[in-house]
Amino acid sequence: MEFLFKPEKLSEDLKYQISEAISKRAEIFSRKRYPGLWEKTDRLNEKKLPEEALLKRRKFRRFYGIICIALGIFLFVPGLMKPGELFVPLVVGAAATIFGISAVIPRKTDAEKFEKKAKKLIKAINSSVKPEDTVVFNNDGVFENGVLLMEYENLEPIIETRNIFFICDGIKILLLRKCDLVSGNPEEFAE
Repeated sequence: MEFLFKPEKLSEDLKYQISEAISKRAEIFSRKRYPGLWEKTDRLNEKKLPEEALLKRRKFRRFYGIICIALGIFLFVPGLMKPGELFVPLVVGAAATIFGISAVIPRKTDAEKFEKKAKKLIKAINSSVKPEDTVVFNNDGVFENGVLLMEYENLEPIIETRNIFFICDGIKILLLRKCDLVSGNPEEFAE
């Protein structure tokens, strides 16, 4: 079976999906490299709290973060005035302020951590895409404009998001939108 794609330029709307795909790829490699750590992580994640409990936890974290900032400033400022006499309050105040700030700042999701890489990838792909480009998947491999681009045995696991296929062989990355598939359908291609 042969699948033909006519790739077009990627829009900025796909940035989040691409960053999700990059995040999934990083997790796949991390799981191979650190299986014991991921086993423990998965065991901890099994016991997911309900959304309501997570919301309470976030509110409590922000509350004690604000309290720590206030107490930290309360200790830090006098410690600055007389650092020789109030060295311990100076150090404790600085530590409490730093801890409070880190508790108040919202944490990034895995996909948000990879947004810059996704933007760079979109820019790089958009600069190389031409209107006459074609990508063909057949029994012999992946071909771009009739030239062998990737061999199947070198492909990493293909990551599928809502609108794209993220394909990589360790050297080259191929981002194909599902709507660019000309022959065949996305479900058959995913199989």
